[in-house]
Amino acid sequence: MQKSIFIFIVLFSAFLANAQEDVVIQIIKGRVVDEANNPVAFTNIGLEGTYYGTASDSKGDFELKISAGMSTRRIYFSAVGFKNRTFPVTELFNKDFNLIKLESQSYDIGDVDINAQSMVLYRILRTASDNVSRNFIAGPFNLNCRYESEKTVDEKNYTIKSNVRIYDRSGYTTPSIENAFKGRTYSFSNVEKNLKSYLLSDGLTNMDEMLELDLARSVAGLLNPVLVDRFVLSQEEDAEINGIDVWVIGFNLANPGLEGSGDFYASRFEGKIYIDKNNYEIRKIEGWVKSPKQNRSGRGLAIGPENNNFLENVAYDFNVNYNTNGLEFISLHKTYRKEGQQVNETSRLVVNNISTATVVPVDSREYFIGE
Repeated sequence: MQKSIFIFIVLFSAFLANAQEDVVIQIIKGRVVDEANNPVAFTNIGLEGTYYGTASDSKGDFELKISAGMSTRRIYFSAVGFKNRTFPVTELFNKDFNLIKLESQSYDIGDVDINAQSMVLYRILRTASDNVSRNFIAGPFNLNCRYESEKTVDEKNYTIKSNVRIYDRSGYTTPSIENAFKGRTYSFSNVEKNLKSYLLSDGLTNMDEMLELDLARSVAGLLNPVLVDRFVLSQEEDAEINGIDVWVIGFNLANPGLEGSGDFYASRFEGKIYIDKNNYEIRKIEGWVKSPKQNRSGRGLAIGPENNNFLENVAYDFNVNYNTNGLEFISLHKTYRKEGQQVNETSRLVVNNISTATVVPVDSREYFIGE
């Protein structure tokens, strides 16, 4: 009995120690300026030896929360055209506003500026990925949606309209590819379509493919901290979404494959991601993918050597919008050739509302809308 009590005390003490390390003890605020006190925009700010950090906004202002476990580290400021500054993070504690002055520096190598800018963009992406679980809603919940699909095969047009209920067991609290797949199920109701068919291929939906584009839910590809360094990033002109200032980061990845794009045979993946400057909330993702072929049952599946029934010359673009809860809208436009016919396909998923009070579980994924 005494041994059990001792073990409990040790484990509880360890839990308290870890919890205390995560407690925010300081919120550092300030502005980064040059020698003439002009603001230095998009300064890369971080704690040495970690992926934790932020970037100054277009006015040079920044805010960074410091936990107890990070209070002994050094903080660095790095900006294009300026010398780096590092000092103990505690020097910025207990001040209402910190003014960080950077000294100008000339570079002999032409591409240093590009590399320095990329460091800032990588930092913004990592911070946005880290903040997904804080910024978006936890589960369980239902997404009550409207689904529409239009397909043109040569000159024949096919349409499907339906209500969709998506059940998410854990929401954005534990984002990962595995959790997103296992944690989300869906069912269709009130289906309207202009095609009567008993063929499996005619009744297949592309809901899985669309939900995989919710990269915030799976923190995959561009939002995976392990993979982001493989992408080539570029700073696009800042924008506004619903009155909110956002960073716009362009990205591209040659030969991304399954790991980089979620498409097994992808040969190109590029696009833009829009991130809220205030809280690093992901607001929008636009992407374009090119793939020489795809398994007709899903872009993430391989094609067996004996399988001759697959999609060819595939090109598609997508648009994913988010609000303060999470997913708001997905659109997917795809063109390809199948069995010698040219196919043009557009699908949309619009979230009408999110239900958290009365949640209706869905047992499985309804892959097929048949007769």
